[in-house]
Amino acid sequence: MLGEGDQKMAKRLRFRSRLFENLANIVDKLSAESLNGVPIIVEGKRDEEGLRRAGVRGEIIQVKSIRGLRRFFEKRDVRRVILLPDLDSEGERLTKILIQSLEGVVGEIDLSYRKRLMEFKRYGLIEMESLDKLLNRLRPVRR
Repeated sequence: MLGEGDQKMAKRLRFRSRLFENLANIVDKLSAESLNGVPIIVEGKRDEEGLRRAGVRGEIIQVKSIRGLRRFFEKRDVRRVILLPDLDSEGERLTKILIQSLEGVVGEIDLSYRKRLMEFKRYGLIEMESLDKLLNRLRPVRR
């Protein structure tokens, strides 16, 4: 039988494992969506690199200018985009601007992944560039 300290440790490990599974599931779904032609929009190069290191494949677009991004999508028939700015106040501001700019240009603006990732803010996920680091930190240790 496990002692009280061992039981607490086992409970923490199960919780951490569930967090990892939830985050890995989000990343897998993001990657699948992107590979199926749904572009992911991030703030910058480091955010794209963080998503790539986490395992996201497919089209990731960096916001270099709002006007340029709008023109880019006006030239394409895009049914849906995933907005994934950082989870800080600047990212929130950018999200509002992007929604206003892309409405009517793309069919659907998906914020569901950003909302799902918000639950990981308390574990240090603020910038998308650190997504891979959080995944690695939560990854269960194999012995």
